[in-house]
Amino acid sequence: MERENYNAEYFERALAKAYGCEMLRVENFNIETVSQTGENFCSVIYRVVLDFRRSPDGALESGKYILKDLLPVAAELGTNEKDMFEQLLPAMSAILDKTPRDFSENKLSADCLLAEASAGKEIYLMEDLGALGYGSLNRFQGASLEEAKICLGKMAQFHGSSMVLFENQPELVAKLRPSHYAYGLTDPFSKALMLDATEYAADVYADQLPEISKKMRAQIPVAYAQRMKNVVDPNKSSLNAVVHGDLWINNIMFDSVNKKAVFVDFQNCYWGSPTVDLYFFFYTSVKLEILLKHQDDLLKHYLQNLQETLKHCGFKGPLPTFDLLKDEMQRCLFYGYYAVTCELPICCAAPEVSADFGLSTFTDSVAMLKKRRQLYDNKRVLQTVKDSLVYFNQQGILETP
Repeated sequence: MERENYNAEYFERALAKAYGCEMLRVENFNIETVSQTGENFCSVIYRVVLDFRRSPDGALESGKYILKDLLPVAAELGTNEKDMFEQLLPAMSAILDKTPRDFSENKLSADCLLAEASAGKEIYLMEDLGALGYGSLNRFQGASLEEAKICLGKMAQFHGSSMVLFENQPELVAKLRPSHYAYGLTDPFSKALMLDATEYAADVYADQLPEISKKMRAQIPVAYAQRMKNVVDPNKSSLNAVVHGDLWINNIMFDSVNKKAVFVDFQNCYWGSPTVDLYFFFYTSVKLEILLKHQDDLLKHYLQNLQETLKHCGFKGPLPTFDLLKDEMQRCLFYGYYAVTCELPICCAAPEVSADFGLSTFTDSVAMLKKRRQLYDNKRVLQTVKDSLVYFNQQGILETP
């Protein structure tokens, strides 16, 4: 739906349905685009402010909302966001709501008032987290140690409540489609995002890290695709939860005053190893010093919060141990390799680099090559990728069977 079709009548119908008030009328509304090119590849995000009455003689109310309009190419691929908003997230929140009030802050996401899906289209109307005091962390610098711990605490709640949900209502979790990467890396977007990006990274470090560069190239495409399929396969995992699938700093809204976080964008959720979210967050969203020196401390913090969540929520299975988590992290280490070489350069792209960076860029080889040169013209990217490649090579994941 084009922006011009988002008028007062549209929001009257949306809010009337959401609030169950057939007589609801919008008296004033304002809509503005807030998504940034190069940050929101799959959707257009609008901020909406409305004045409305639920009945002709009702009190005038004001509301602030976020409207997410998924791009057709993303909707056609299929997402899990509607099921997450309508069924899984409410069920997970209900599980957390049964915990003691002094345990922790339980909000996982923005409340979704309305979710609409049709062929090649998905639209979501949600509360505006910005109006509740949440904002974005600095994606160019990365999260501090304190910020990272708060985000990991919320991640543990998200994963833990989903594990309890799976015990109690496995049929809800079964609604989720598998990871997009479970089908291989044959579509143009996956090829550009992952295989072409890895090949480019190999070129960047060919002089500094010649042996590592050769190993990177040797995995493309067959070994690389197979390793990604293995990582996202829940049958190969010793620990499973609902995975967010895109948990980087821009998909975490942060309340710096009250020290709390919530998540946004649930289109890539699936049932799999929670270490996928841990690696994606570590290698795209924390400062390099923290990544290199505090990863075990952060894992212990995450595990403590996960264990506490599971205990308070009545989990019946054995609590995961640190050894189990470390083994699963080792099994899925390839995902950290993907995150740092393919996603980090995009996640901390400067505003001027993001200006003309859209979904169509990935399928334009000339434009994408130019963009990759800009993405790697970044000290944080160059140093983080280099240090990470040395570590991954030491761990043996760059070997081709």
